[in-house]
Amino acid sequence: MAATDDFNKEMDQLKKDFSSLRNDIGSIMTSVKELAEKQAQNVSNMAEDAEKTVKSQAKEAGEEVENYIEERPLTSALVAFGSGIVIGILLSKR
Repeated sequence: MAATDDFNKEMDQLKKDFSSLRNDIGSIMTSVKELAEKQAQNVSNMAEDAEKTVKSQAKEAGEEVENYIEERPLTSALVAFGSGIVIGILLSKR
Protein backbone atom coordinates (compact mmCIF):
# COMPACT_ATOMS: atom_id res chain seq x y z
CA MET A 1 0.00 0.00 0.00
CA ALA A 2 2.82 2.39 0.79
CA ALA A 3 4.23 1.92 -2.69
CA THR A 4 0.82 2.65 -4.23
CA ASP A 5 0.44 5.82 -2.12
CA ASP A 6 3.93 6.98 -3.14
CA PHE A 7 3.14 6.27 -6.78
CA ASN A 8 -0.12 8.23 -6.58
CA LYS A 9 1.62 11.16 -4.90
CA GLU A 10 4.29 11.16 -7.59
CA MET A 11 1.65 11.03 -10.33
CA ASP A 12 -0.24 13.92 -8.75
CA GLN A 13 3.00 15.92 -8.53
CA LEU A 14 3.78 15.12 -12.17
CA LYS A 15 0.31 16.30 -13.21
CA LYS A 16 0.83 19.56 -11.30
CA ASP A 17 4.29 20.00 -12.83
CA PHE A 18 2.96 19.41 -16.35
CA SER A 19 0.11 21.83 -15.75
CA SER A 20 2.56 24.44 -14.51
CA LEU A 21 4.85 23.78 -17.48
CA ARG A 22 1.93 24.15 -19.88
CA ASN A 23 1.02 27.50 -18.32
CA ASP A 24 4.63 28.68 -18.44
CA ILE A 25 4.98 27.74 -22.11
CA GLY A 26 1.72 29.53 -22.87
CA SER A 27 3.02 32.67 -21.15
CA ILE A 28 6.30 32.47 -23.04
CA MET A 29 4.51 32.08 -26.36
CA THR A 30 2.31 35.09 -25.60
CA SER A 31 5.37 37.15 -24.72
CA VAL A 32 7.19 36.09 -27.89
CA LYS A 33 4.14 36.93 -29.99
CA GLU A 34 3.84 40.39 -28.43
CA LEU A 35 7.55 41.05 -28.91
CA ALA A 36 7.38 39.96 -32.55
CA GLU A 37 4.40 42.25 -33.16
CA LYS A 38 6.26 45.20 -31.60
CA GLN A 39 9.36 44.51 -33.69
CA ALA A 40 7.26 44.22 -36.85
CA GLN A 41 5.68 47.59 -36.08
CA ASN A 42 9.12 49.12 -35.47
CA VAL A 43 10.39 47.80 -38.80
CA SER A 44 7.28 49.10 -40.54
CA ASN A 45 7.77 52.54 -39.00
CA MET A 46 11.43 52.58 -40.02
CA ALA A 47 10.49 51.65 -43.59
CA GLU A 48 7.91 54.44 -43.72
CA ASP A 49 10.48 56.94 -42.44
CA ALA A 50 13.01 55.76 -45.02
CA GLU A 51 10.40 56.07 -47.77
CA LYS A 52 9.63 59.66 -46.76
CA THR A 53 13.33 60.53 -46.67
CA VAL A 54 14.01 59.01 -50.09
CA LYS A 55 11.00 60.76 -51.63
CA SER A 56 12.10 64.06 -50.15
CA GLN A 57 15.67 63.65 -51.40
CA ALA A 58 14.50 62.62 -54.87
CA LYS A 59 12.18 65.60 -55.05
CA GLU A 60 15.02 67.95 -54.00
CA ALA A 61 17.38 66.42 -56.58
CA GLY A 62 14.74 66.78 -59.30
CA GLU A 63 14.20 70.41 -58.38
CA GLU A 64 17.96 71.04 -58.48
CA VAL A 65 18.21 69.51 -61.96
CA GLU A 66 15.23 71.55 -63.07
CA ASN A 67 16.81 74.75 -61.76
CA TYR A 68 20.12 73.91 -63.45
CA ILE A 69 18.37 73.37 -66.78
CA GLU A 70 16.43 76.61 -66.42
CA GLU A 71 19.59 78.56 -65.54
CA ARG A 72 21.75 77.00 -68.28
CA PRO A 73 19.52 75.79 -71.14
CA LEU A 74 22.22 75.77 -73.81
CA THR A 75 24.70 73.86 -71.64
CA SER A 76 22.00 71.36 -70.69
CA ALA A 77 21.02 70.80 -74.32
CA LEU A 78 24.67 70.30 -75.35
CA VAL A 79 25.26 67.83 -72.50
CA ALA A 80 22.14 65.86 -73.50
CA PHE A 81 23.19 65.91 -77.16
CA GLY A 82 26.73 64.77 -76.35
CA SER A 83 25.47 62.01 -74.04
CA GLY A 84 23.17 60.79 -76.80
CA ILE A 85 26.03 60.63 -79.30
CA VAL A 86 28.27 58.71 -76.86
CA ILE A 87 25.52 56.22 -76.00
CA GLY A 88 24.69 55.80 -79.69
CA ILE A 89 28.34 55.08 -80.53
CA LEU A 90 28.66 52.58 -77.68
CA LEU A 91 25.49 50.75 -78.67
CA SER A 92 26.28 50.69 -82.39
CA LYS A 93 29.55 48.80 -81.79
CA ARG A 94 27.73 45.82 -80.34
